[in-house]
Amino acid sequence: MKKIIFAIAILFAVSCNKVADTVVFGTIRTAEESNPVVEAIAIKDGKFIYAGDRAGAETYIKDGVTEVIDHTGKGMVMPGCFDGHAHYMMTISLANMKGGVLFAHEDGKAEILKKVDAATLEAVNAGKHCLMGFGWDFYSIMIASPENRISLAELDAVSRGVSVALFDSGGHNMFCNSECFRRCGIIDDKGNVLINKIEGGRLELDGNGYPTGFVDERVTGYMTRMGGLIPDEIIDEEVSSIALEKSQELLLSTGYVSYMEGWSNAYHPTKFYEVANHFDKECRLNLLLSMSYEVEPWQKDMSDQIDSLVSLREKYGTSHVRPEYLKVFMDGVVESTTGSMYKPYKNGIEYGSHWPVDRLADVTRECNSKGITVHTHTMGDKAIAEVTDAYIKGGDGVHRNCLVHLRNVRKEDFQRFAENNIACTAGMTWHVMDELTLAVLPDYLDEDYILHGYPIKSFFDAGVKVSSHTDYPANGICPQDPFGIMEVAVTGQMIYPYTGEPTPEFDTEELITLEQALQALTINGAWQLGLENERGSIKVGKFADFVLADKDVFDCPVTDIHSTKVVSTWFEGKKVYDSSLQ
Repeated sequence: MKKIIFAIAILFAVSCNKVADTVVFGTIRTAEESNPVVEAIAIKDGKFIYAGDRAGAETYIKDGVTEVIDHTGKGMVMPGCFDGHAHYMMTISLANMKGGVLFAHEDGKAEILKKVDAATLEAVNAGKHCLMGFGWDFYSIMIASPENRISLAELDAVSRGVSVALFDSGGHNMFCNSECFRRCGIIDDKGNVLINKIEGGRLELDGNGYPTGFVDERVTGYMTRMGGLIPDEIIDEEVSSIALEKSQELLLSTGYVSYMEGWSNAYHPTKFYEVANHFDKECRLNLLLSMSYEVEPWQKDMSDQIDSLVSLREKYGTSHVRPEYLKVFMDGVVESTTGSMYKPYKNGIEYGSHWPVDRLADVTRECNSKGITVHTHTMGDKAIAEVTDAYIKGGDGVHRNCLVHLRNVRKEDFQRFAENNIACTAGMTWHVMDELTLAVLPDYLDEDYILHGYPIKSFFDAGVKVSSHTDYPANGICPQDPFGIMEVAVTGQMIYPYTGEPTPEFDTEELITLEQALQALTINGAWQLGLENERGSIKVGKFADFVLADKDVFDCPVTDIHSTKVVSTWFEGKKVYDSSLQ
C-alpha cells in the first residue's frame, strides 16, 4: 500500500510540476543562509523553479525535453558572481584603439617610452591626434625608484606631435607631454603657462613654474572634462563593441554575471551606452551591466548633468543595461597621499575632500528623486565619514547609495552604513600588500592606518552587506577571479605573480569565512544594486544565474582555492560560457 501511495504521489507531482528546461545535480552552494546547500536545481524560462533534494528535482524531468546535468562529485555549483566596481570596457578599449596603449605592472621608464614611441607612430599613421595610456605602477615609478619618473622632455621626444596622457594603474596619476598641456589650456602655443593650479589635485611645476609633466587627481578630471584631453575621435563604435565583447568573455569565463562599469563616459559621452544597448537588443549581452556616469565637483551645471544621465537611462536602458548611477570622487588614494584623512600624512601633506558635504547631500537628494543612485569613490577615513554624512542627509533611504573602496573606516561609521541602507563595495584582496608597498607606507602613514587599512570582517561584524569589487585593472598584482579572491579573503595571502613567492601575511584580524566571501561575491552584490529579490543566490523565483566549478572550495585546502576553474557559466538559464569549447 505504501508503495502505491508513493507512486501516486510521484505521478501527482509530475502532473502538477512544470517540465524543466534544465536540471542540475551536484553540491550546490546557494548563498542562502536558510538553505545553504542543496542537491539539485531545476530551471524553467530562465528562472529557478526548484532547489532541493535529488528526488524532488527528478519530478521536473521529461525525456527529450529537459537537459540533465549531473555535476555530482565534479566540484560545486554556485550563484553567478557580481563585480561591484571595475573598468573592463575602459581598459580593453585602450588595447584595441589606434591611439591607446596599455602598460604592464613591471614596466619601467625605458619600456614605457618604447611603447609610447611605437603607439604614437601607429596613431599618426591612423590619423589620430591623441594617445591615451594606462597601467604604469605608481609605487615603483614615483616612490621606490624616482629615477624612473618620466620627464616632460622625455615624453615629448617620442610623441611625434601627438597629445600624450599616460594614466597609472589606479587612474589617479598621469604623465603628460607638452602637446597635451597645450590642448588642455594649461600652456599656450608659445609655451607660456596659462594655468598653474587646479583645485583638488596637483599640477606639478618645476623651479621655474613650468609643468614637469606629472599631474594627479582632479587635475586629470579637469583636463579630461574641460581641456579636450580625450576628443571624440579617440573611440568609435567598432572599438567600443570589441571592448564590450572581450569584457564579457573575460567576465563570464571567470564566473561573473554582473559588473559595474566604473566610468562609462570615459572616452565619449554616449558611445559605451549605445553599444551596450545594441548588444542587448541583438541578444548578444549575456550579463547584467550597470553603468556609472562620472561628474566633477567644479561642474556648475550639476542638475543638467543629472538630467543628462536620466536621458541616457531612458534612451539606452534595458532589463540588462542599467545606466542609472552617478559617479563622483570624494578623494584620491591614501597610498599616494591624496586620500582625505583626519590625521595628516607624516610628510605634512593634508589632502582635503573634493565635495562639501552639503553639496553632495543636495546632489544625492536630486539623484534619488529622479531614480538615480550615487556611486562615490572614497578611500580616507575623513572622506568616508563625510560621504556617509551626505548620504544620510540627502538619501531617500530606498536607493542603495554606495561607497566604493573604503580604505580606512572609523568604527562608528560601520554602524551608520548598516542603519541607513548604505551600500559598500570593497576589494577583498586589497589588504594583501607586496614588500615594496609595506616598506614605503611607514614613511607617511601612522601604524594604525597601515594595520587597519582595508577592512572586510568589520563590515560583516557590523551587519553591513558589503559586496566585492576588483576595480579591474587597478590592483593588477592581485587575483581578479572569484576563486582567487576567496582564497585571499580567508588566508590573507596570495602568490606574488612576479616572484612565485607568497606575499607577507597581513591584517589577519580582517579575514573572513568562505561563507562570507561567497555572500560578498553574490547575494551582497545583488543587494548593492537593489536586486536581491531577483538575483544573487539560488532560490526559487530568482533568475537562474549560476556557475559550475571544477572544485568545491568548501572541501579543499584553502591554499588550493585559487586553482578552481569555471566549467560553465549560466545567465538567466542559458549557458553563456563553456570551458570545453575554448
